[in-house]
Amino acid sequence: MTGEQAIADFVGRFARNPKSSGNEAPERARIVMSQKRLVIASEEERITIPLSDVVDLVVGNVPADLRDLFDSTVTVGYKSDDGTVETVLIEADEETISKFETVAFKSILDGTKAKIKHPARIGGRVTDEPVRKAKLGIGSEQVTFRTKGGNVRIDVTDVVDFKRTERSPDGTERPTLLVKHADEGEVSTSLIAPLSKRRLNILGRFLRIRYGKLLEEASDIELTESQKQLLVTIYATGGDIDFGSVLGGDAARATNVLNALREKGLISEDEDGISLTSIGQIIVSERIGDVNV
Repeated sequence: MTGEQAIADFVGRFARNPKSSGNEAPERARIVMSQKRLVIASEEERITIPLSDVVDLVVGNVPADLRDLFDSTVTVGYKSDDGTVETVLIEADEETISKFETVAFKSILDGTKAKIKHPARIGGRVTDEPVRKAKLGIGSEQVTFRTKGGNVRIDVTDVVDFKRTERSPDGTERPTLLVKHADEGEVSTSLIAPLSKRRLNILGRFLRIRYGKLLEEASDIELTESQKQLLVTIYATGGDIDFGSVLGGDAARATNVLNALREKGLISEDEDGISLTSIGQIIVSERIGDVNV
């Protein structure tokens, strides 16, 4: 790494191509990353991975029979010299791995050229926003799109759904991320088409970090039928609720259910009215039914 500045440098443990408990015990190593490469150096070996060869970054998700051996991890998938994809799992304490994952995503994705339409839809309404050329900027919890007309961003904490599609913002066939995110009580949809397929996959991994945590939180929340009904009503009406017409017209009951939803962190209220939180949006779309947002 002569002449290169280290942007991450710590001691942790690693395992190559971890698949089962049949692997050897993880080794202690020094992990160093620059803007160009990742180096993992132990007493026995040295692994050098050019960042241009990285095809995947996975936070957590350790193979089931290795979970007793590892705690906080990042798994790096990369193309080897013979063209095959290999993986190396890196472990350290939670704070160190959190910093490392941010630096790794930022180093790989910063400056990625893309075509975006942001937002393409607001609620059910198609917008007239133009397709713009942009360069990506990655923060700890946001993606910024730098364009000639100014910067726009998506907060990762607001992402409520995303999927891969072949519908590019400009109408051509190109791998594209369709990202749904909470925006002032409504769900907006943005189309992001990085020019690099490899970086599209890694950007999807970055968005999934927070989204996956919200899915886990949502799966632990139990709702009564009344709570489900009111949650969908808030979504459908944009928070403009007639308490005399929901839950059989029992306004007192509706107020109690509303309070329960607030306590579960599924709704928020301000001077503009009632709106669903990100986790509330996820529950409506993932668990209660297919809602077209």
